[in-house]
Amino acid sequence: MTKSQLTQNSGLNTLANDGLSLQEKYEYLAEYGTHILCLLNTGTGCTYLSRNFETITGFDCRSFHGDSIFGLVHHDYQEAFERILSETIPENQPLHWRCKLLHADKKWYWYTMLIHSKHGGKQGEYVCIMENIHDSIQTQGILQKAKLEAELALRSRSEFLSNMSHELRTPLNAIIGFSQIIESEIFGRIEHPQYREYIRHIHESGYDLLAKIEDLLEIANIDAGRVTLSREEISAEDIFRHVIDTQTHHAMSAQVALNAACAPEHILLHVDRLKLQHILGHLVSNAIKFSPQGTDIFLNADITEQGLRICVQDNGTGMTGAKLNAIVRALQEDNCWSVSHDNQSIGLGLALTREFVVLHGGEVGVDSKPAQGTTITIMLPPNCIIRHAGFDDRVYDNADSYIQAVS
Repeated sequence: MTKSQLTQNSGLNTLANDGLSLQEKYEYLAEYGTHILCLLNTGTGCTYLSRNFETITGFDCRSFHGDSIFGLVHHDYQEAFERILSETIPENQPLHWRCKLLHADKKWYWYTMLIHSKHGGKQGEYVCIMENIHDSIQTQGILQKAKLEAELALRSRSEFLSNMSHELRTPLNAIIGFSQIIESEIFGRIEHPQYREYIRHIHESGYDLLAKIEDLLEIANIDAGRVTLSREEISAEDIFRHVIDTQTHHAMSAQVALNAACAPEHILLHVDRLKLQHILGHLVSNAIKFSPQGTDIFLNADITEQGLRICVQDNGTGMTGAKLNAIVRALQEDNCWSVSHDNQSIGLGLALTREFVVLHGGEVGVDSKPAQGTTITIMLPPNCIIRHAGFDDRVYDNADSYIQAVS
């Protein structure tokens, strides 16, 4: 194959006829590229500097010809540079080195040097390729500083949330306790029925506020990386029963009905019981809040190929497409409670749900339509399922064995 065929096959046919020899091309790269080419001799000093030395540093090449460039090296690095040149550098193992060099503007700039022993030359002769990396070093410094500031801000936020949560719980417990005493009429009857209603609202609002404070404390722990799972064996029915029992009063006040079912029955899980109860309580409470009177809320669990699927479904007001899209995008990001899309931020309850489910290795999904309701889906992986018995009362080791048995 001819030279023209080789260049044509490699897509360089436009350069093959540019009138420049290979030697000339190398000369252009050396003289006008971004890397300074320098030939050093430990005895006679600098014997060659590429022409771009002038444009990059501002110094005249002729002023350094036959002289040492040690004067350009920052005094913090001069001793190390002299030591490097006094040692033998293998020809096939060039030395990478970083230091500061002086420019004509009297400022110091970061450079990286690639120092070779001169091929076929005498002892003490070197080829040095220098590149100005000052902008890159400054950018790295800015990024590192920004990262440190972000970490400090995150730590400060976590400490603030943690301290605030502890400070607020003390007076709030007093409010809840005294309102409970008044509501129970231990020291005398409350004659006016409107006062009874006010006390009940104070009591319930106190518990709601306490729950939000606990959520803030959980977020502070998540920020600080202090949240871990305490897995235990617990049946899905027991978790559902606890959630229904704790939300019944809220549902009765809102005049909505709670319905719970597990299919197949007797699902035994290996999960953090408290965290799962916590997030399901949040989801059911939120469903009650947005459900009209006389409607139903469903809490269901079933086995799929992906694992255990838990759904909280309501027939409430639902969400617009823009708000739903913003929440779905937020659920895909870390620190999702601090994420806002198009002025739509995610609530603490759903944010904690996402974090706790991810800790279990699962995912959270949201589906909603205006005036038709919302469904929150939690998908826990098969390793969260210990066993479950279906219609034939057989016990299966995991979701896969169950699916194979019934398919």
